Amino acid sequence: MRTSLATLGAPVSSNRGPRRSLSGGRFRPGPDPLSLPQFGKGLTISLNPSLDVRRWAMLALRWLEVSELSDSASGLPSALVQQALGVWINRMVGQMQHIGFEAHVAASPAALGYGSLFPDASEDDDQWYWAIQSEQVEWLGMKDRLTRIETLCPGLGETALYWLQRASGRTLYALTPQSARDLCEYIHWQGSSDQAEWLDEMRSMGMTDEDLGDAISPDWYDGHFPDWVLHAKPVLDEEALSRIQSSMPEVAPVAAVLLDIEQLMADGGQLPGLDGMEVECVYFGAYLRWDADDPMDRVFDDFIEYANCASDGYTDLFGAGAVPLDTEGFHVWLHKTGLGLQLLSSLDRLIALIAEPL
Repeated sequence: MRTSLATLGAPVSSNRGPRRSLSGGRFRPGPDPLSLPQFGKGLTISLNPSLDVRRWAMLALRWLEVSELSDSASGLPSALVQQALGVWINRMVGQMQHIGFEAHVAASPAALGYGSLFPDASEDDDQWYWAIQSEQVEWLGMKDRLTRIETLCPGLGETALYWLQRASGRTLYALTPQSARDLCEYIHWQGSSDQAEWLDEMRSMGMTDEDLGDAISPDWYDGHFPDWVLHAKPVLDEEALSRIQSSMPEVAPVAAVLLDIEQLMADGGQLPGLDGMEVECVYFGAYLRWDADDPMDRVFDDFIEYANCASDGYTDLFGAGAVPLDTEGFHVWLHKTGLGLQLLSSLDRLIALIAEPL
């Protein structure tokens, strides 16, 4: 059985966003044959009939132990788990504006649809599996709002961008001017990080100036952004942010959410990634351009084309993990993932403050 918690966060229209086709077939789940009613706002549950009753019963018991199911709840264990999980996730993330994702839960890797990510899994394992899948979202622009924030309170815009990138690394990666530059180093610059190094590399490959005329070069890319946007640092510490929160009402909400993000990260909030699985996610949880004239959409298109040529190494999952069914293992997962979902919600709040639709 695979439970699909679809489109948690912002609704997406068909003409929005940078989603492109990806032929990563062996990592994609098949369609679920049965859809059940919604549990909670924006939450869709789907059911695969290949049930592992013992595992679902144990998992339902875990949710009962943490009071996410009432003693009077009745129904199939799988349905009880769906209800408890859906309500819990929605409570953790709230109503997000700019980040969307799907969560899938299953009693086995095969039922999850991404079995190849767990080659050592066994039918005898006392664990359950879950994954977070990408969902289409729109491009946003940061220039106007971040520039205003930085003007009103020097260092706050840069600090906001720094913590945005840190928080997205713990939850769902955001495509920003800095992370798009990292993609350029990977797919365009053969690992080079500056213009001189890149030119030396290109010329060693026999490229001429004419050949490089339309290339995305480091200097050309960097020229579209202020330096602090590409190399954001935590200019303002916790004490400074606390002062801003209490004394500068125009930018106090930004300082407040940054303090929340710092605390949630210090507490260990994190969502599952793909560490050790030999695949990378081809999509991002948010797409944050500087403005409509920067080259980030071109970089992303080039990355998708690159991924399509090497699809075995890419997936549409942000992360996946196996979770123990015993009480202690479940409680550890619940605590860490709850903090991770709250961190994701805070990240969405920050994005709403520093970015807007283009």
